[in-house]
Amino acid sequence: MVTDAVIIGARPRKTREAFLRDRVVIRLALDETGPLIAEILKENGIEIPGANWNRIFPHWLIACDRDDVIGCVMVMPAKPVGYCEFLMVKQSVSFKLRAIAIRKLIISAMATIHAGGGAYVGAVLDKKNDKFAGVLTKLNFVKASDNTMYVKKLVAE
Repeated sequence: MVTDAVIIGARPRKTREAFLRDRVVIRLALDETGPLIAEILKENGIEIPGANWNRIFPHWLIACDRDDVIGCVMVMPAKPVGYCEFLMVKQSVSFKLRAIAIRKLIISAMATIHAGGGAYVGAVLDKKNDKFAGVLTKLNFVKASDNTMYVKKLVAE
């Protein structure tokens, strides 16, 4: 009697990591997802009073876990340096799912900037965020300078 038979054509079982990785899908954010992005930013300590979050297309990518928006990044393709900012994931998401969403958002942002003709990608990172700096270092980012981000509202809406 054979106990270790292999069924030809059968798919190997997915690991937990592969299952989670496949659950996270990166999409181009449409205008109706703007308020969800604002909530994710607010949950992560960034609030921009008076900002209109109803017109965000085509500058944002979102990470989705099934139908739930769990993360975002703003992508600004430019030549020779494009930028990605506000890369955030919901705090309530598990550590593993957060890591997968962050990695997929970074890679998708880089691909978007490259497709737009950019040769470099830049981002501003909070000095206190050592863990995220480690993620960027693993993806071969190099620290260019120490900065603090400032914002100013330009028009009344």
